Amino acid sequence: MSNPEPFEFRSPHGIKRFEHQSRCWNSISVRHVVHYSNPGRAWHDLSSERTTVAIVLEQIGGYCEPRLNVNRPTPRSRYDAGHAVFVPANTPIWGYSDNIKKTRDLRLHFDLDMLPKVLGEDLNYSKATAPLLMLYDERVTHCAALLAEECNSSLPENRMYGESLTMALMAALFGSQKASNQAVNSGLARWQLRRVLEFLEAHLTEDIGLDELAQSVGLSQSQFARAFKASTGLPPYKLWLNNRIKRAQEMLLNSSDSLSEIAMQNGFADQSHFTKTFRRLTGTTPANWKRIRRN
Repeated sequence: MSNPEPFEFRSPHGIKRFEHQSRCWNSISVRHVVHYSNPGRAWHDLSSERTTVAIVLEQIGGYCEPRLNVNRPTPRSRYDAGHAVFVPANTPIWGYSDNIKKTRDLRLHFDLDMLPKVLGEDLNYSKATAPLLMLYDERVTHCAALLAEECNSSLPENRMYGESLTMALMAALFGSQKASNQAVNSGLARWQLRRVLEFLEAHLTEDIGLDELAQSVGLSQSQFARAFKASTGLPPYKLWLNNRIKRAQEMLLNSSDSLSEIAMQNGFADQSHFTKTFRRLTGTTPANWKRIRRN
């Protein structure tokens, strides 16, 4: 993971203050931004030297929208949150709001040469050239909401999870229809699946990335993730995390190590991180799970 560049609004008007949390995956700077506006109209320049995608997750008060001209409303039939805007590098597009008290959005800043590395043959180049305003897409909004949670999370970040989410969001925005309609049973070849499973097992306790797995079998991240799920029934991150928890469960039953020792031996930052992840996957704590099984 690399550090995101410093963040600032360009040409803000009417914005009282803003808060943001930042992460970086796949060379994409990901920011969860909350900004508070003064009464009346507010606007700011969304353009950047890097390509930008912004997804409005929440709006309180009036309405907000992207505009090609700050004085000219964008034609629209919906006024709720959940829309995305694609801003090519150095393209003047304005974020405009009227009587908004608070807006919460996710912003992604990246260079276009990142897209072929992540999407490969799934990339539709025509979608990555022209500005896009007011796109409502549940896949994009869902990925954006999960990335916002990761930006705000106090838990140590996971590279494979972050890369998986950013890849899925890029695929929803810039992927080809052919990739979307590809047969479900087009999984990995036997040698590819064997190599990946061996790699996962060898690096079970390490913070590995989706990109490493995809490169090990010569595929882009999106092609690999789709084929892996077709072969195993699970996304790569989910299977990798399940295997870590299964190994920890074996240690809970068969060793006298403490919870903190088991946590460290299975790649978790500390006992708290291990307990929260274990509860999320199994519905109970490691201590309670161990007590039930032994009884």
